Amino acid sequence: MLLSLMTLAFPLCVRYITKLLATGITPNTLRQIYLMGGVMVVLVLVRTFSDMFVGYQGHVMGTLMERDMRNELFAHYQKLSFGFYDEQKTGQLMTRLTNDSFNMAELYHHGPEDVVISTLHFVGAFIILSMINWPLALIVFLVLPFMAVHAVYFNRQMKRTLRRSRDRIGDINAQVEDSLAGIRVVQSFTNETVERAKFAHTNEEFVASRRADIRSEVLFYEGLVGLTQLMTIVVVVFGGVTIVRGTLDLPDLLTFLLYVGILIEPIKRFGNFTRLYQEGISGFERFMEVLEVEPAIQDAPNASDLCQVQGAVTFANVRFQYNSSHDTVFHNLSLSIQAGEYVALVGMSGVGKSTL
Repeated sequence: MLLSLMTLAFPLCVRYITKLLATGITPNTLRQIYLMGGVMVVLVLVRTFSDMFVGYQGHVMGTLMERDMRNELFAHYQKLSFGFYDEQKTGQLMTRLTNDSFNMAELYHHGPEDVVISTLHFVGAFIILSMINWPLALIVFLVLPFMAVHAVYFNRQMKRTLRRSRDRIGDINAQVEDSLAGIRVVQSFTNETVERAKFAHTNEEFVASRRADIRSEVLFYEGLVGLTQLMTIVVVVFGGVTIVRGTLDLPDLLTFLLYVGILIEPIKRFGNFTRLYQEGISGFERFMEVLEVEPAIQDAPNASDLCQVQGAVTFANVRFQYNSSHDTVFHNLSLSIQAGEYVALVGMSGVGKSTL
């Protein structure tokens, strides 16, 4: 709120000086100019330090949120069954833990800031310009509905392309993890050429998805820039007409131009929010896809807490398989090991020693 007020006050200071010069120079003019110049310097200094404080605190808050989301997702990973991991790529799971949580944190701490500041700038500028010359202000702000339609249209495109791009990044991570985990086997069978071809194919799929993503972003941002420049043209043309008709003076036209320049920042913030929103929502959807997976093993209702552990382990008619598509590893397994007792598991490879 304070930052927006200081930003909106700056053109009014310039208007005061230009009005002062337009009405005629007096012995008191220089003192008033110096005084207003000092006020403007104070505004710039206060705003600069305020921006630094808000930026630092915002990024720290975002980092803490990112930490908490990663801890929550990693803890959920520990609860999921073997069957879940049999159907997932490790690289995709790593991407959800790193990139997706980062994109969500960026949205959560930058998003509200961009929306609030942009809204205050637009509302404040409209009120001030309406007080100066409301017909011209209304004409200038008629460009905003076209901006809204433009933003809504390309928002939908960016959401689709960003989701595909995030999935392809996960595929790249999965391909790298798979190749490096089996690098001994790859090199033993001189299979490097095959692995390079597989990685190149995955990488090309990412390039194709990213190209569509970049196309949507460029059309969105450059469209906003073009509409912003249209606002400047509207001010110059209709402002000139208004001056000719005698209902606006030159200092007020300069004030209009300064406020249009100020509106460039909230428009950029709005564009940045749109990008962060699409990246954050895509990350949130991928993040929640994992969190919504229920662990296969859960406590029974009204289960008792394990309080006093004696050290004895007992299996009574245990049956186990990793999922319904696999063979049963154990069937009616019964085993009792007393506290302090040493037991060796001996058997052929694949009979279930590691599972037990």
